[in-house]
Amino acid sequence: DITDSDIPHHTKTCELILSTFSTMFTALKAKLLVNAMGEISFTADIWSSDNLDLYLAVTAHWIGQDST
Repeated sequence: DITDSDIPHHTKTCELILSTFSTMFTALKAKLLVNAMGEISFTADIWSSDNLDLYLAVTAHWIGQDST
């Protein structure tokens, strides 16, 4: 059976989400910088559907090095 102590407080959940996002964002930037000639621009959007499904979209734009 699940008890209240099994469910993390909303502040802990938020902390875990932000920590994971930060870790993944740093890793993504490191991978993209290998081929980027300069700065990388990131945008993000969060939304929910009518039935409360949650979505997060992250896009990145950069100019890559020509390999030819």
